[in-house]
Amino acid sequence: AYRMKQNDQNKNDKTERIQKVRSMWKLIMEMLTSLKKEKEVVDSVLDVLEDCVGQCILDGTNVVFSVPWLLTHRAESDIHQLCTGNVYEAEKLNFLTVIQLLNEALRTLRDERFQSELKQLLQVTENRIACHDKVLQDLAAK
Repeated sequence: AYRMKQNDQNKNDKTERIQKVRSMWKLIMEMLTSLKKEKEVVDSVLDVLEDCVGQCILDGTNVVFSVPWLLTHRAESDIHQLCTGNVYEAEKLNFLTVIQLLNEALRTLRDERFQSELKQLLQVTENRIACHDKVLQDLAAK
């Protein structure tokens, strides 16, 4: 009887492992299908870009780009030196530097928003604490 129970348990364990492997394989196949679709999209975008290599030229000659002082200061004082060059080089707009500055501006906005949300949360928490303190004082007085 003991061996029969053990055999049944072994069969159940084996069946369970087979189901787990099938489930994992299904996930892998779904992921590969998804990646294949994404690769097709990227390939088609690359094909389009290759077709218009000679036609599309980024030219910032007539673009006036003004960088706010605070952003300039933050980019220059950053330890990692995120910006690799000047905004204008040889009287042309350096798009790499512009993109780096825009990324830094987005980081700054994110940080400021986070600080603002943190201050609001702190204010709400302080208000709740003050309210609870008042309730405790009223209860203690009673």
